Amino acid sequence: MEYKTEFILLEKNFPFAFYNGKGFSRDDRENGTMFMHNHYCLEINYAVASGGTYLIGDSSYPIEKDDIFIINNYEYHAALSTSQEMELKIIVFDPDLIWQNEQMDYQYIKAFYEWSDHFKHRLTRDNQISENIGQIIFDIEQEWNEQATGYRLVIKALLLKMLAILYRSFETTSQYSEKVLQFQNEYIRIIEAINHIDNHFTESITLQELADKVHMNPNYFSTFFSNVMNTPVSAYIIKRRLRYACLKLTTSEDSIISIAMESGFNNVSYFNRTFRKHFGMTPQQYRRQMN
Repeated sequence: MEYKTEFILLEKNFPFAFYNGKGFSRDDRENGTMFMHNHYCLEINYAVASGGTYLIGDSSYPIEKDDIFIINNYEYHAALSTSQEMELKIIVFDPDLIWQNEQMDYQYIKAFYEWSDHFKHRLTRDNQISENIGQIIFDIEQEWNEQATGYRLVIKALLLKMLAILYRSFETTSQYSEKVLQFQNEYIRIIEAINHIDNHFTESITLQELADKVHMNPNYFSTFFSNVMNTPVSAYIIKRRLRYACLKLTTSEDSIISIAMESGFNNVSYFNRTFRKHFGMTPQQYRRQMN
């Protein structure tokens, strides 16, 4: 099966979106057009009706009515539909909407990363918090569709409430599994380097300065980062630059050269080649398609 990293275009000042999804159909699977994907956003799904299977990382879950699925920003996933009635309410948001590098902010998204034996990706309808979260998701959908004055404030408040409920449930479950605890500890060791990339991706970033941020030897840091993030440091930086370039291509009329330079690519030819490699089209074609 093919694996893809998708770049979801979100509003810069409010990186949040709400979708309705049906998953990949039986025809998609038979035609070979189905694929697993991941993206920079965190994702929450709510199943309106039963009838399918959710593949997340190495795990597989049945999709039943009122199920809730939470997916972090590095896990590959795909929803497979076995019924025309199956429908998912899908929320995606940039972690930066919630996390401003404060310890309390991290608690809002903790459940996406630090699973326990009884709390991983799926909350079933018999879970005590499932009904509360389902209602919040419908409230968010209404605000998203109506877009009344201040709807962004209301959506963020509802999202924070939902994440706080998830955190409370997470904290009352059993101890972390060994695998997840290892990831948590390793991720924390490089978080300063990740933050530096996210804050300075438009500038020239050296392996040495990233290694210095986390007090590691550059070679060791490079290997450590690749193992934890499942991608090399250079590829992570490029993806971060491309995500910003996509936003500029869609929301501005700036020239391709200007966007390339502003996104951290010092060579427009290299920018065009890299963009085409990731998206299968040139930046100009991407802009026309998005518009």
